[in-house]
Amino acid sequence: MHLKKGFDLRKTKKLTLSTLKCIIPYLKTHWKQALIASIFMITVSLLALPTPYLIKYIIDEVLIAKNIKLLNLIILLLIAIQLLKLIFSFLTNYLFSVLNQEIIVKIKKDLFHRLLRLPLSFFDKTQTGYLLSRLGEVEGLSFFFSNTFVRILIGLFEFIFCLTILFYLNWKLTFISISILPLFYFATKYYSKSIRKLSKEVMEKGAVLSHKVQDSLSGVEVIKTFTSEERETEKIHYYLDELKQTSIKRNIVFTLSSELLTLIGAAGGFLVLWYSGVGIIRGTFTIGTYIAFSAYLAKLFGPTQMMATIGLRFQPAVTALERVRELMEYEAEEDKGIKINKMQGEIEFKNVYFSYDSEREEVLKGINLRISPKEKILITGPNGSGKSTLIKLLLGLYKAKRGKILIDKKDINQLSLTSLRERVSIVSQNTFLFNDTVKNNILYSCPDASEEKLIEAVKLSGAYEFIKRLDRGFNTIIGERGVRLSGGERQKLSIARAILKNSDIIIFDEATTHLDRDSEKRIQKLINENFKNKTCIIISHKIWNIPRLKIYYMNNGKIPQIPHLNKYDNIM
Repeated sequence: MHLKKGFDLRKTKKLTLSTLKCIIPYLKTHWKQALIASIFMITVSLLALPTPYLIKYIIDEVLIAKNIKLLNLIILLLIAIQLLKLIFSFLTNYLFSVLNQEIIVKIKKDLFHRLLRLPLSFFDKTQTGYLLSRLGEVEGLSFFFSNTFVRILIGLFEFIFCLTILFYLNWKLTFISISILPLFYFATKYYSKSIRKLSKEVMEKGAVLSHKVQDSLSGVEVIKTFTSEERETEKIHYYLDELKQTSIKRNIVFTLSSELLTLIGAAGGFLVLWYSGVGIIRGTFTIGTYIAFSAYLAKLFGPTQMMATIGLRFQPAVTALERVRELMEYEAEEDKGIKINKMQGEIEFKNVYFSYDSEREEVLKGINLRISPKEKILITGPNGSGKSTLIKLLLGLYKAKRGKILIDKKDINQLSLTSLRERVSIVSQNTFLFNDTVKNNILYSCPDASEEKLIEAVKLSGAYEFIKRLDRGFNTIIGERGVRLSGGERQKLSIARAILKNSDIIIFDEATTHLDRDSEKRIQKLINENFKNKTCIIISHKIWNIPRLKIYYMNNGKIPQIPHLNKYDNIM
């Protein structure tokens, strides 16, 4: 459940074989589709090989012999070849496109699932907008699932085939032509490092920008209240300009490198043209041989230039792979413990210490607290005393640094986190609601609940009255974070969720903050009657009117051993 020590999302590691291995499972699941697409691609390449030689034969043999019948036959053959190339090329591109998207989507699904399984401490240190951008970087992996690698293999085959034909046509000119091939290698090596570095900077600055934009949009109410629209705009403009400058640098380097490779290839073509031109003028070289030689030389330089260009395009993909792997390497919450279907509701904290950061002061300092099954307790005290932290530890959202937390005499570290959280309901002061219907938000705690159970939960929580007044009732969309509802209405929906979940332990964390007096009395009655057989933990500054309610006053991360019974009217 813990993060790897010293691990930083903003650092990239050197590419190793293990990095590439993480994408192999995705290729294995689609190997048949990849194989068929590769066979089609090889077919396209084979169909392209005879064309230059057939054209040479037409120019040097058929035209001179004035054989129209043979000319027609070869032209028909060339047309047939082009049509077959068109069909197989379409099938190749279609299959690789589908393959690419299926794998990219699968990686996104796995990565998103992985993110949701990460411990809460991870999200404390990583901004939402930043993570959204990192998730989008998966698109950069499409390079690995395209036809690129097959093209490289085909390119090697074409290189050998074309080199053989070139030596057959004119060995001297072939030696002259291949003398420039090392230039492709040196040009690629020179620019690759810069492109990779700049690609990493572009991705990182894009992620930071996404985080800043998300921050501004989430806090738009505060921005308007303090009339700071211009300040926020200037801030976003700054990060946009930073991203723009780095993107321009990367594009310039990539363009320069690509143009240099093109220039090298063109230089080879000009060299062939000069040598062939001299040969044609002197009568030692035919026009057909020149055309065929140029075409095969292009096929020789083509794979070479392609591999050099791929070497450059490979760098952003490698950077994306490294950054995706970094997220995959974070240690997720494990769910291998004892599964529980029912709790008695006994809770015990034994000498529990906790701090959110090893360098910060401890939030909880030797907490010892025992709650009997079906017992109702209230924990009160000043803000920052550690009340809500107790609940986070009880749910396994954080791990105690020292001490033990027991539920029904079992250490929560030995329990399945999923089954533990399924048996605990929490009604929080800060209720999070999805941009969905009222009904779906309530059913979030128990998606399979019947209509009767839903209505019962809503009536018990006091939400039924305001839901009836909504334009579309239960089918009303409540907006992002429930922005179309008041604070009290949001809290009532949260209480309805807890009722519907029917858990064994119910936690109220400042649950009546936004409720009026009548609604508070309704909740207290709910605890007295409907939750009488459940363990209830109440965190509040106010004292609730509940029989036999044990009250603990928490201060500076400590709880006294002896509880009080409704002694305080109001502790602030």
